[in-house]
Amino acid sequence: MAALGVRWTGQPDVFLVSASDVQGLPHECGLHGALKVRPKLKPADWVRRRDNAQAFVLGIVREVSLRLHDALESPNGEELNRLLQIELSQYQLHPGDRNYIARAVENYLDCHEVSESELGPLTLRVCDPITVPDPGVPSNRLTVWAPLYDNESGVREVRKLRYGKARPLTKDVENWAITAAHVAGLHRPRGHLQRIRVVEVGLGDGSMETLFDGSPSKAELLYAAKVFPVASKIVASSKPTPGNSCGRCKIAGCCPSLEKLDGFLGQRNKGSATRSVSARDLEVYEKCPAQWYLTSNNLPSDSATLPASERGRIIHEWLARAHMDDRKCDPSDLDVIDTHFPSDLEEGDYLEARAYVTQHAAMCPLGDGARVIGSEVSVYGYDGQADAVIVSKPDLLYVDSDDTFVIRETKTTTLNLPTDEQEAFDTFFAVPWLLNLIGSGYRGPYRSDNARLELEVLTSDDSRLFSWNLDDARLLRMAKAEVRLRAKKWHRDTTWDSTPGQHCRWCPVRGWCSDASVEEIDEDQFRLP
Repeated sequence: MAALGVRWTGQPDVFLVSASDVQGLPHECGLHGALKVRPKLKPADWVRRRDNAQAFVLGIVREVSLRLHDALESPNGEELNRLLQIELSQYQLHPGDRNYIARAVENYLDCHEVSESELGPLTLRVCDPITVPDPGVPSNRLTVWAPLYDNESGVREVRKLRYGKARPLTKDVENWAITAAHVAGLHRPRGHLQRIRVVEVGLGDGSMETLFDGSPSKAELLYAAKVFPVASKIVASSKPTPGNSCGRCKIAGCCPSLEKLDGFLGQRNKGSATRSVSARDLEVYEKCPAQWYLTSNNLPSDSATLPASERGRIIHEWLARAHMDDRKCDPSDLDVIDTHFPSDLEEGDYLEARAYVTQHAAMCPLGDGARVIGSEVSVYGYDGQADAVIVSKPDLLYVDSDDTFVIRETKTTTLNLPTDEQEAFDTFFAVPWLLNLIGSGYRGPYRSDNARLELEVLTSDDSRLFSWNLDDARLLRMAKAEVRLRAKKWHRDTTWDSTPGQHCRWCPVRGWCSDASVEEIDEDQFRLP
């Protein structure tokens, strides 16, 4: 860590590893994980500011549920609703959060009743138990964010809370379950403890799944064999890898691995908290601030997908796989085109997407000396002026035969193609966003003095390529102004009011929004560029 050039304060040798850490951190930035499990270690020159306007929904669900399950003989009826409203009145909540929390508390209480019917009366022993696996190293601790119950028969139950539906045990949650069981087995008093059960509670629908059911000794053996090596790697890691964790990392503002993008959002002052934002975030926010907020706050989403969005996803996945081969897409080579489509794609979706891909093949930039740098590359930077992590995901990065660095973005549409660069700039927000990214100095892993942005727009029977060179100062000012205007309200917002409209029909979190308008209307009105 010292080699990163970051100044530190605190204690680097105090560790607190949680069940969530061993589940998620191995798949994220190594440095982020190593810092997260060192709660007493902080950077000296930057502090991540918390967003107090964004409620910790699971925490509130748990607090209210634990207070109510002892106050009620049954989690049903008018009395539950009365007490629930009294509890929720203590919190400043977004209406969508409030609607979800009310449902989630009822579902938690139903699950509590089911557990007691199977195990007998349960007493809440503790929340978030912390244990010391090795008494000889008291600075190394294990914890689990969960309530821990037990009964008089020597059974303990740990509950993992999930926003949506509970899932059967899978490989990605196995380490969580083993760690939770091990922590429960170590927590005192152990006395006549014989059995530990770890369950996942689906707060969205009241479902339950058992993740672990066994003795404390079984949990200890599994932890030593499967989880301890993972935890040791997390503690020892120091490699920075920018990714999804940047937005919640304690060194995002001073991490040398993030692109330096000061002034990217064009905001004069910091917002209310350190936030993370992409072009897509601002597009969703512009349509409805409540949708952006509730989605970013992890509320369960409706699985319905806008047809244009699904079509775009299929085509972009095809392009990413095809361009990884570093060969030019050829419209005459239909066998190659077909092999890159998902095998389970329905015929209608396949035929529609294939028509768009064939249009792309006629203008694929690869070949003729072009070299691929990356396909679907995520770019993370930090705007110190706005105190925001900037997230971009260009479709294709390549270097052409003239040694020019190129970002190419691909869009699909059922509408008319833009007639020129100005119309394309006005239609697709990705254009000013990526122009601003290149204008800020981004060149990916390839440092070139020359750069341009290309926008490829596809329909099922036509296509057009638009291009912008970065030697036009007026163009860069226009791009920066567009990003500044789009980001301005989002940057300052702390209320996230809804803006009901036709888009409500396809809103993934409309089930939690009291203002949602879902009248039956013509699907063609929802065709996106």
